[in-house]
Amino acid sequence: MVTINLAHSAPINPLGAHPVLTAAQAWAGLMHKARRPQDFVPVVSGCEILSEAETSIEAIVYFEPGVAHATTIRETCTLRAPSRLDYDMEDGSTATNIISLGSSGNPEDLILTFCFGWEHAGVEEGSQEAQDILSNHLNVLHGQKGSTIQ
Repeated sequence: MVTINLAHSAPINPLGAHPVLTAAQAWAGLMHKARRPQDFVPVVSGCEILSEAETSIEAIVYFEPGVAHATTIRETCTLRAPSRLDYDMEDGSTATNIISLGSSGNPEDLILTFCFGWEHAGVEEGSQEAQDILSNHLNVLHGQKGSTIQ
């Protein structure tokens, strides 16, 4: 089995951004993403909410063809206000989205970080298949961070 661990961070308010988002607005956006990931992640074609509580959402997420991870997956998203979403997927994969304050200390200096641990059963570590899966995940990651922030 191979686990693909990746992370990426990007400014929420890059130089020249308009409007400039507050931490509360960024959090509201992440909560919307938890309920409607297809509005933020290009490879997600839909989402069916199975249950929702104050701090968690259970859903089935549907992916576009060609995604290395799955075509559908059941996940539980834990909402950790005001800065973090933790996703636990039925196959053991995980994802975390974190809003953090940048090094300037300015409240508009916000960073959005994505951390992923994708499980791939039956794939041999170091194989060409593992390398192809890594490339697929990198392409998805770079498309997602831009879409989520915009």
